[in-house]
Amino acid sequence: MKHDHIRILYASVKSHKEMIVNHVEKCTQPFIRSKQVFAQLPKEYEQGLALEIALLGNALKELNAEAFFVDETSVIQFIKSAQAAKGDAFSGITLAQVKNASAEVILSEQDMLASIKVEGAYGGDALTPTDIISALTQARVVKGINKKALKKVLLLSQQLKSGESYTQPVAIGKRPKEGKDAQFIPLVADPKDRVLKPQASGSNGKVDMRDLGAVVTVGENEQVMRRIPAKPGENGYTVTGAVIPPRPVKDLPLKPGAGTRFSPDNPNTLLSTMSGMPVIKASGVEIDEALCLSKVDISTGHIKFKGSVVISGNVEPNMEVTATGAITVGGFVESASLKAKGDITIAKGIIGHNVDDGEPKSCHIESGGDVVANYAQFATIKARGDVQFTVHSLNNDIACSGDLLVTGGNKKQGTLSGGEAKVGGKVICNQLGVEGDTATYIEAFANYKHYAEKFEELQSRYTALQEQKMVSIRREIELKKIPKSSRTEEQNAELAALNSADTEAIDKLNEEKERIELELYAKLELNTVESLVQTHTRVTVQFDDEKVTTKSTHGPATFSYNKQIITFAPKLKEEDILV
Repeated sequence: MKHDHIRILYASVKSHKEMIVNHVEKCTQPFIRSKQVFAQLPKEYEQGLALEIALLGNALKELNAEAFFVDETSVIQFIKSAQAAKGDAFSGITLAQVKNASAEVILSEQDMLASIKVEGAYGGDALTPTDIISALTQARVVKGINKKALKKVLLLSQQLKSGESYTQPVAIGKRPKEGKDAQFIPLVADPKDRVLKPQASGSNGKVDMRDLGAVVTVGENEQVMRRIPAKPGENGYTVTGAVIPPRPVKDLPLKPGAGTRFSPDNPNTLLSTMSGMPVIKASGVEIDEALCLSKVDISTGHIKFKGSVVISGNVEPNMEVTATGAITVGGFVESASLKAKGDITIAKGIIGHNVDDGEPKSCHIESGGDVVANYAQFATIKARGDVQFTVHSLNNDIACSGDLLVTGGNKKQGTLSGGEAKVGGKVICNQLGVEGDTATYIEAFANYKHYAEKFEELQSRYTALQEQKMVSIRREIELKKIPKSSRTEEQNAELAALNSADTEAIDKLNEEKERIELELYAKLELNTVESLVQTHTRVTVQFDDEKVTTKSTHGPATFSYNKQIITFAPKLKEEDILV
């Protein structure tokens, strides 16, 4: 087809008024369309005409419009319409047009970042500052704008080729600055921590495990705790100006306890009102009257004391120590009985002796708080809190409401083997079990039964309320079947009472059920049995009524429970076992 057929793709330049194209996304894109290439099939081609797309390139070249934006969809539509002699071809279709450089504002990261996507002009003008400001305004970007980035956008819009695009971040929001909760700083050492970290003494730096130091007890009118008030955070903002508040801070008050008071000079400081053993609480300190002894043996007799007992030496065999506070021992406890309402902390070890099956162990430790010691063997240990050993736990009978932790400073320490342990929470140790035939039995997350029973109780109450509600509904239906004129006063009163019954109790029970169930799943995720180094044979782990027993040696492993089965997950292959 010769170029004189160019009128088939009749090109005319038409002026159009400024048009604004609004996009669905959070952005605006202004265009000024001043020129376009318009194709129209002459009426004499009533039978249609086959055209080639390549012809358009020739037409654009003769019109010096090669840089125009070509709408390929419109080109295909025109060619098909021309071939089929349809009305679109005779009325004309815009195939190409001038397009100025465009700016599209893109919001991301929950409106914390605004970027401008620039597309090069198709024969049109580069961006102007007004275009960019208009785009930002339409997208409601008002905060965190970087002026240097905007200048870069302007410069790039002049350098980009037709259709080439570039995205430049131009505004960044500000994250809120989180505040700090009130802090409670103990000004005296915790006796439990102090015993486990004895100080070196003498020129040779040798550690004396019996030297508990002067900080185990406090005198009268000493500072024991300081409160640092909460510090509020600062608001952040998005690029659109929305305020992002910080997390609310907890500004808990300082709480004086038994044996302490507020300082007259500073209401954020507690002073002791008596000499004794400091008991560190979450937001306060209590002072127990303390009895300090060098040892407990036949010369002192059994000890019963209302307060805390500090023993710098050993508790000898067959001796008993009972305290309403904490018991702190700097040496050994051998075949003795210790009972305290507070923590029991033993710097060296708990030593019992092997007894025949069925006979009680010779060493008995019972704590209303935590039990902490370097090691324990052949002892019965009970605690309402956690039980923690550094070196080993060998053939002990342990029952605690909290966690059982047997972890030392190296991989050879931290052995939990033999005996039985019933643990309310999780179990963590380095070495689980022992080589040979010694069996180790662990019941983990013993508190599971409490959650299961609580959930069952709520379910029973929920079912009873549902049944009661259904009875009320059926009775309400029966009464409504009676015509109003025939109902007695008693029936009307009964109906009114039934109508006033709501589902508030059922909804509350349902919420409580969901809360307990979510809490249970969180506890199951947390309360596992984990060996950090090695797992030996004949280790039996129980969750609820389910049990598993190891039959071979593994490396690090975790036992977990999902309310149905126990999952045993070794972390290393057999050939990677650490010895």
